[in-house]
Amino acid sequence: MISPPVQHSLTEPNEVTPAEDECLSESVPLINATGKKLLEEIDARNEPPLFDLRTKDLHETHRLTVSESTRTVEAQASPEDPHTTAVGFETRYTELVAIEQDTRNHKETEHKLMKTGRLHEELTKKGTAEKCERMWIEQLFRKSPVSVNPVNIIVVSGMAGIGKTTMVQKIMYDWARGTQYQRFAFVFMFKFRELNLLDNENETQMSLTKLIERHYKYLSNDPLKDVLKNPETLLFIFDGLDEYKHKLDFTQSQLCSNQDVEVPVHILITSLVSQTLLKGCSVLITSRPKPLEAMDMERVDQFVKILGFFPEQRLMYCKKFFGDSSLAAQAFQYVKENTILYTMCFSPSYCWMICSALKSHFMTPEKAKSEALQVGQWLCETQNKELIRDTIGEDLKMNFRKMTLSAVECAVLAAVISCCGELKEFNLSETPLTTECIKRLEPGLSCCSKVW
Repeated sequence: MISPPVQHSLTEPNEVTPAEDECLSESVPLINATGKKLLEEIDARNEPPLFDLRTKDLHETHRLTVSESTRTVEAQASPEDPHTTAVGFETRYTELVAIEQDTRNHKETEHKLMKTGRLHEELTKKGTAEKCERMWIEQLFRKSPVSVNPVNIIVVSGMAGIGKTTMVQKIMYDWARGTQYQRFAFVFMFKFRELNLLDNENETQMSLTKLIERHYKYLSNDPLKDVLKNPETLLFIFDGLDEYKHKLDFTQSQLCSNQDVEVPVHILITSLVSQTLLKGCSVLITSRPKPLEAMDMERVDQFVKILGFFPEQRLMYCKKFFGDSSLAAQAFQYVKENTILYTMCFSPSYCWMICSALKSHFMTPEKAKSEALQVGQWLCETQNKELIRDTIGEDLKMNFRKMTLSAVECAVLAAVISCCGELKEFNLSETPLTTECIKRLEPGLSCCSKVW
């Protein structure tokens, strides 16, 4: 196991100050709780579009491809087990708590709300959360009853590990099954992390049609042009803006309007958002809070913040993770009785780490408790940027050469690097990494200038 970077006593997170409490209260719109009944207000445009024969065949091919790519998630039996198995997405997915946010004040309150697990818990205890307008994922494209304008541009914000990518998979999964978002004939998803690779392949400029063809080989030439003739039936999802190398520049002179003209990929994205390209299409962008400070939020129709798990979601996640209801109840009770562990479980990523630490050694409870508490200490430390910077050192280098790392340790490492914000060198040479380890490290790797 990785030793904690600094040995010191583990104290409980600070109590919420009046100023923080006021910040929490102002960070969410205080309106009457309306719950699931709001789903009935999804606008009439949710009706599926009509297709000609050729487009219908393409739609079916695309739907089956998306269904196949989203129906499972990889899971490890335990952090020490290098083998992963595919489990059904629905068997692991737990509903995330998200709220609508005013685009005008997102800068002041975003980070404050999620600073620690204790603030998140206080939000729940004081009942503030029940006064929020909770945003169910199915409602993302719901037009407000008082608005005449459609909801085309959506930004979803949340801290690292809070569930943004999982939410994207849920949207794609539900669309492919035909249960939600049927107003869209085609849904295209791109990861900003993968778009970075185009620079390395000397493909810094690309047309929108070529970008789609590159990711979806069966969509090409004339059939794709037919698809793009109906932009109001298209949804583009761009996941992980915080991992993108380029800044989104919304200057008018930097926008394009022709889907076949080659321009830098970041201009394609800003042009879709600005609606100069494929006017009427829908765009969803996910990001951590910081990059949104430079984004033109006036162009955004819907701004949503993911808060992660409230108590009922933590329990549900635990039940799905352990499978065995008796074992899940024991583990959840232990976590609930430990303030540090329980408050950190607001984050799905942290929840996974803690459950993994408990599950792998649950037959030897003392070891399980020790490991889970150590994970809890690490996670508390990942909230402290000054501590992390002091521990890593001024050279901003980390060396894990020839070490054996579990998936949990990789997840903690990613949290540490993400909080630090940058790392000049990260040495993993001759370190055996499983697929799950690489997946857990990925959020931190985007902050590294050089990885060995």
